Amino acid sequence: MKISAVLLSLLVVFIWGINPTTSKLGLEQIPPMTYLTIRYLIISLLVLPFADKPSKKEFWQLLVVALTSNVINNVLSYAAYSVLSPSASSLLLQTEGPISVLMACIWAKEKINLKQVLAILLSFVGVIVILGVPNMNLFGVLAIIASRFFWGGCQIIFKGTKHMATTTFLAYSYLFAVPFTAAGSLWIENYDYHNLELVNWNIAGWALAYEVVALSLAMVLWQKLIAANGVSKIAPFCTLRIVFGIAAGVIVFNDPLNWQILLGALLVTFGVLLTMKEFNIILKARVNSVEVYRNAHRILMERRLKRISLRKKHR
Repeated sequence: MKISAVLLSLLVVFIWGINPTTSKLGLEQIPPMTYLTIRYLIISLLVLPFADKPSKKEFWQLLVVALTSNVINNVLSYAAYSVLSPSASSLLLQTEGPISVLMACIWAKEKINLKQVLAILLSFVGVIVILGVPNMNLFGVLAIIASRFFWGGCQIIFKGTKHMATTTFLAYSYLFAVPFTAAGSLWIENYDYHNLELVNWNIAGWALAYEVVALSLAMVLWQKLIAANGVSKIAPFCTLRIVFGIAAGVIVFNDPLNWQILLGALLVTFGVLLTMKEFNIILKARVNSVEVYRNAHRILMERRLKRISLRKKHR
């Protein structure tokens, strides 16, 4: 990898690492779905004038990204951020590695080997250890774990969007998510938007500004880094996110660093490191099989066209 790719990967991981802390600051002022609706609307309005009109194929790809990443994944994540400490949220987010392996094995119809089973078990033992922390919210833990299943699918979806313009990807993936989060804000949270006048915008505004600028940048960089370098080289940087996340939680919210948090972090991180290589092998096998099929199909079509042209000449 180039030094620039390494530095950009570290920047993305840092942005994501401190996100539970910055998000919790905003979520103390505004409920999760309302918060996401405001964030998505701001981003899409800012970027839409510079975006290209998506093709029919891109439209459906962007809709899938919007539903999986920006609606289901983020709604679950932000609901968890609002009830968990930033340190616990950062630690639980690390389960995405083992969960991605589990999803890839099922998706590629590969048998799970002993090493993969050990990695997944280690990570979930770490989650159980974290559940023993006093005042740990069970709903928050389950919400983050559920969100990681959808994020695992997003990693595979992002691979197919490398041809897409950055502005198009940003503008429409967020714009398509707005109706869903807004509906959730009105029907599930039953939020009265007149209450926005009572919000402390010195805090909520700063948190939103961070997420509009920094998280959008991180999402675009991650998409481009994976497309250019592959999952195997980029994904291991995610293990550093826990360091930034716990540090930010301790500094801003004075999160306690007890033995359960540290042991859980050790188990989950070790499980993630074990699964990184395995996930890349499965993903590569799947991608390569698709490429082989496409090349074979192209060759057959070329041969068929040659036969048709020869028949026409003979006639």
